Amino acid sequence: MVSQVSPGRKNRLWFSLDGARASLQFDQELPDALWVGGREQNTVVHRGSESSTADAARYNVVPVGHPQGYLDCFTAFVADVYAAAAAGDPPDGLPSFDDGLRAVVITDAVLRSAAGAGWVEVPAQLRWEAPP
Repeated sequence: MVSQVSPGRKNRLWFSLDGARASLQFDQELPDALWVGGREQNTVVHRGSESSTADAARYNVVPVGHPQGYLDCFTAFVADVYAAAAAGDPPDGLPSFDDGLRAVVITDAVLRSAAGAGWVEVPAQLRWEAPP
């Protein structure tokens, strides 16, 4: 859900991933917490908690207790992009050119399917090749 017009919401960006055994919810208006729901109990995981992995901990650019916002996250993303460009290969968590190609092919298939009101085949394997 993304909204800039819902009364009382300030550029809300909200994700809910719902599975058979658990659900995850992130709300940009409460950016320092991740809600984890289960059949037996619910948990709120706060940014900077001891259970953070090394990959997650490196994104804690301000001390816990101080709100980390959009610009901090954007800065961390740009740092990852520069590191990936320097290394020539994106680290885990960043999309590759193959991921981008897959997203474009799927989006194209959805649009063609909607226009033709029918099924559209999507190739199982895609690989981006740099032009010579």
